[in-house]
Amino acid sequence: MRILHTADWHIGKIVNEFSMLEDQKAVLHALVDKVKELEVDVLIMAGDLYDRAIPPKEAVTLANSIFNRLIKEAGIPVLVIAGNHDSNERLEYGAELLAGSQLFIEGTVKKDVRKVTIDNVNFYLLPFADHVTIRQLFEDKEIRDLKDATRKQVESITSEMNLDEVNVLIAHGYIVNGVKESVEASDSERPLSIGTAEYVDVNIFDDFDYVALGHLHKAQKVKSENVRYSGSPLKYSKSEVRHKKQFALLDIDKDTFNVEMIEIKTERDMKVLKGTFNELMADESEDYIFFELEDNNYVMDAMNQLRRRYPYAMGLEYTAQKERKESSKKTKQEALEKKGLLELFDDFYSEYKQTSLDSNQKKAINKTWEDALKGEK
Repeated sequence: MRILHTADWHIGKIVNEFSMLEDQKAVLHALVDKVKELEVDVLIMAGDLYDRAIPPKEAVTLANSIFNRLIKEAGIPVLVIAGNHDSNERLEYGAELLAGSQLFIEGTVKKDVRKVTIDNVNFYLLPFADHVTIRQLFEDKEIRDLKDATRKQVESITSEMNLDEVNVLIAHGYIVNGVKESVEASDSERPLSIGTAEYVDVNIFDDFDYVALGHLHKAQKVKSENVRYSGSPLKYSKSEVRHKKQFALLDIDKDTFNVEMIEIKTERDMKVLKGTFNELMADESEDYIFFELEDNNYVMDAMNQLRRRYPYAMGLEYTAQKERKESSKKTKQEALEKKGLLELFDDFYSEYKQTSLDSNQKKAINKTWEDALKGEK
């Protein structure tokens, strides 16, 4: 079977006040053409179909158009799960009816994970949900974070899974090989959890032949070739300018496994340009641009002037001044570390009371500190 693994379309995304909808329309229609050219059997969209829970009507119209082309023109099944940006219930609306047309959408998490079998390949659809929802679903108080929640869900699948068949998991989350530094994240990815661990260990998925992941925007493997993020089809933040956007093309059966990364070509790129204001004004570009100005002083109305040459300019910062601020901050931090606790308290009091401690106050604070130290001993 030939599978095209995609994720994180984020239809309706706005980056620094620029709508990405026209770029998304171009890249997704090109995706359908690529599906037909490569004779793909199944397409996976592993979460974050939309960029927000209530997408604009233009975003829904585009998704509808792409799904129609994939199913009617390319004639292939499409498997979609909800990501953390999607509204689970809204995404699943009409899912039972759409399944009859080979559009399988799983929005809400269920105790019995949905299994779709196509040409002897089993696809398990695991939409994103927070650990509290999963804890309540399984009535398991031992579920304390997303790692516990995911392990519980995977165990419910593998307990009944036939290992002699081809089994593919579609999931959306922050999967790591031991530590978070084992994968590369970006600024445009919304945190999955507040106050608890959002990282899930890759070894939980050892029983699957392939794991199609969504959430991280860089195309990358996690530990091995058969656990992958396809990445987003477009660059959605300054932190992604170095990404090589791709789709994962998978040929798989029980005796064959091969992954080929298909590069995504776009009309407009996203870049960082460095230089002085005058140097940058000597050039021009139709790409999305983040400027890093090397001028020592601020340039009056720099962004508006640059936009005459770069109409899709997204952001600007002065690198020399940023470096000076960071250096100053480091110097201040080093000076603070050399001060004792009583000196720091004196500084704190002076800052917020707009007056210095008098001699009696200093004596009282010193005695309190000495008494505290004696208590520790």
